[in-house]
Amino acid sequence: MHQLIVTLDRHLCARGQSATLRRRIGTGSTFVELPIRVRLQGYATTDVVAGIKVTDSKFITSPTPIVEAGAAWPGAAGGGTDIKIGDWLFVEGRQRSVAQVDNVRIGDALVRIEGRISG
Repeated sequence: MHQLIVTLDRHLCARGQSATLRRRIGTGSTFVELPIRVRLQGYATTDVVAGIKVTDSKFITSPTPIVEAGAAWPGAAGGGTDIKIGDWLFVEGRQRSVAQVDNVRIGDALVRIEGRISG
């Protein structure tokens, strides 16, 4: 495992919070879910530009739970293992939509997932 992932996992364990990554199966109300740890941060008023709302949040998470889930994520929902726009994070008692996501890689290794959630 890449040292940056080990460091991120340790940081999320100490300072992150529990969340559930969700992806809808088809068009129904059934989801595939995966428990993850995230670090959330709000946007400052000066950060708000076109398309970003003050109620949106930045998130950082590790690829570790996705890799460890193997075929269970995304399972029946399909669509690849990377977090994608249209997935949801259930965090702080509410479901929020993934509006933007960046998969940070060093070489071929996915070392961090950053993005924006809204709702």
